[in-house]
Amino acid sequence: MLRALKHYRKYLGLSTYPTLNEQTPLVAKLKGKGPVTSTRQIRRLVQDCFDAAYEKMKADGLEEDAADLRSATVHWLRHTGISEDVKFRPREHVRDDAGHASIATTDRYIDSDLRERHASGREKRLRDI
Repeated sequence: MLRALKHYRKYLGLSTYPTLNEQTPLVAKLKGKGPVTSTRQIRRLVQDCFDAAYEKMKADGLEEDAADLRSATVHWLRHTGISEDVKFRPREHVRDDAGHASIATTDRYIDSDLRERHASGREKRLRDI
């Protein structure tokens, strides 16, 4: 991500890293000035990236992988990120970063991970020694 951010800043004609007191928004509005204040534009940008990657993969003959990506959404990306985050960080931190009002919402991601783990263990076979 840092490499992509540096590339993006270079494309905008900015220094590789923000300077002290720089006021350039990370993601600027498409119309007008200033930073994005709505999630709608971010959702559109991310979905456009998924769609462009899908088309490129399809054109490159990666139809199977492209089909998996075709169903990717911003919500799926958020869910995947939170599910991975709860494996390594305190759940209260994940809750706050995700904007969940209740820890019970965050715990559902942990429960989901436990269910997947249980299901994968069910297929495990023991060997005779």
